[in-house]
Amino acid sequence: MTRIAVILSTSLFLLAGTAAHAQTQSEKDECLLASRNCIDQVDDIYRRMHRLDKEIRKGTRVYSPQELKKLQIKLTETQEELKTLERPGK
Repeated sequence: MTRIAVILSTSLFLLAGTAAHAQTQSEKDECLLASRNCIDQVDDIYRRMHRLDKEIRKGTRVYSPQELKKLQIKLTETQEELKTLERPGK
């Protein structure tokens, strides 16, 4: 009886871990990260900056350090683009 209980509890533990990992992977915004899954998604520059910042705040619980760096670079580029657009005389 205890053997069955141990097997069932181990199985439940493994399934819960797998579900948590799958959920973490689905929280990534692949469109922002790698320009994938962007069907019918057009953002203005302010919305893009907000979305990038929101994804960066998720941190390492969702993204790898390399992915976070990539998102930070995209945010910086978007901010520079906004500064260029707001410059008078251009």
